[in-house]
Amino acid sequence: MNLVNLWNNVRGIQNVSGYSKKLRPRKRDGKTVDEETFRIYVSRKVPLNQLNLSQMIPEYIHGVPTDIWDIGSMVIPPLMGLPPLEYTERTRPLQAGISIGNLSITAGTLGWIFKKNGDTTIGSNAHVFSENPLESGSQEKNIVQPGPYDGGKTPEDIVATYRWHQQLYGGTSTCPAAKLFAGIGNAASRLTARRTRLKLYTEGENKIDFAVADPTVAVEPTVHGVKTFSGFAGLGFAGSNQASFFCKARNIEATGWKPVDVDTHPVYVGDTLFKVGRTTEYTCGTILDDCAHGTVNYGGFNNIEFDDLILTEAMLDGGDSGSSAWARMLI
Repeated sequence: MNLVNLWNNVRGIQNVSGYSKKLRPRKRDGKTVDEETFRIYVSRKVPLNQLNLSQMIPEYIHGVPTDIWDIGSMVIPPLMGLPPLEYTERTRPLQAGISIGNLSITAGTLGWIFKKNGDTTIGSNAHVFSENPLESGSQEKNIVQPGPYDGGKTPEDIVATYRWHQQLYGGTSTCPAAKLFAGIGNAASRLTARRTRLKLYTEGENKIDFAVADPTVAVEPTVHGVKTFSGFAGLGFAGSNQASFFCKARNIEATGWKPVDVDTHPVYVGDTLFKVGRTTEYTCGTILDDCAHGTVNYGGFNNIEFDDLILTEAMLDGGDSGSSAWARMLI
């Protein structure tokens, strides 16, 4: 069954943010029910008596029962409060799990080391290593450790130079030519007293929020404060107070960048995932979906859709963006 067709029936409904790409057993009162359903993710459940007909999710779509899961509003987590000092200190050599960031942002987490065509880099999220993940490059190239929010300064704390990130599609376009044509069209609308306005969005598929930078200091292939770890599963990048999103290792590897000195590990519903990040340090959570399609807000009207994600219980807070996820870990 093509679940994309089912998704297209609910995609524009208020609060609907994603779905599972596999039919899943229904959950009722915390218990699994022997009934396969089309699972739909929402940012907030609203009582039926507060909805009009166009805002209601059907009980069945093309004969398939629906199951609605409230996962909260998935966003790029803003920095909140003070994290443990240990993970925001100046650390040399570099290790996964510590504060880092492009000089133009606040702070995120160093994910892992990656190699391609003989070149070794450090990796994190695109919104950690680039100035704007919705654009194809980054004017600001300096990566500092700790991140700027944690006191990282130039030149003394520069540890890497931005190299590349996977551009995210679906947000507001910044293409000069496109903006020019849209401006002409909107000017014509105003002159003719029309209310229609053109808004430009980039188009493309997203599976990862990922970037790499060329290190200028020594890097150690370890996770800060962890004794043993194995089974690289991906990178955390977004969440709510109810759930978190991780992009998969295999989709990162599809770009040609391979994690160094570790094995990659597919994970499945019910497995436990582990991570160490700048803000919440060590956390673990159960995998709720191993192939989720979901929407993440990157600020303003930039609601970006991602495909083939790992959805877990809440594991990330502001500053944890870029944290590497592992199938096994001992602290």
